[in-house]
Amino acid sequence: MAKADTMEQKIAKVEAKMEAKQEAQAAVVRTTSGRARRAERNSFNGTEAKLRIGHQIDGYHLHILNDSPGRIDQALQAGYEFVSPDEVGGVANNVVSRNTDLGDKVRFLVGQGPNNEPMYAYLMKIESDLYAEDQQALQAKNNRIDDAIRGGKPVDGQPSDGTYVPREGIKMSRS
Repeated sequence: MAKADTMEQKIAKVEAKMEAKQEAQAAVVRTTSGRARRAERNSFNGTEAKLRIGHQIDGYHLHILNDSPGRIDQALQAGYEFVSPDEVGGVANNVVSRNTDLGDKVRFLVGQGPNNEPMYAYLMKIESDLYAEDQQALQAKNNRIDDAIRGGKPVDGQPSDGTYVPREGIKMSRS
């Protein structure tokens, strides 16, 4: 036979049920039409990042880089550094809990390489100033390409066979 709960146990159970009910009600808000919906909802349409960094490091830009041949070496030469778990809240945090590196790096299993071996990606950081310089150089390159298109010229400036520019020219608006 089951032993009867003490009064304290009964109160604890009731309080736990009430708390669970309050949490469920807090997750629901009423719209202007009166229809209930969840307060926060994750969309499952491909717009949410699968790998997300929940923390920032002051003075740095964080980036997750695949360990494809030569990619990590290029990043290190460009000024990137590996991020340690301690810098982003340790391994108990949501994102870093997926860390598969047993050492001092944050590493994620992201898929398979060309020979079905595991493909990893590493969380890396670069100083914000260096990142801004890189972004300015990239934007300058994109501007040159846009200007060439607007001018009806090939991107490298040399005419080539098969290039067609309508009589009225090429019109693009800057957004």
